[in-house]
Amino acid sequence: MEFSWSEILLELLAVAVLFFGVHWSLRHAKTLDQASMLPFADDEEVARRVERETGRSRTGCGCPGRCQGDCRHWDKNWPA
Repeated sequence: MEFSWSEILLELLAVAVLFFGVHWSLRHAKTLDQASMLPFADDEEVARRVERETGRSRTGCGCPGRCQGDCRHWDKNWPA
């Protein structure tokens, strides 16, 4: 099986774009925390258990534990 240099470069470029796209979209700790809690958004019991065991808020807030929405970390666009 032979590959041309242009095919190899195109594939490397695609991998680099994917890597930097994911890296750019999760460049802040807050967005990473939000993304890590997203799978538990529909199951309230599991979200509470994960919040209790990890100390991360399930509301998308940067403060530890359950956030009441009155701190500087609160994101009003995040579904509570």
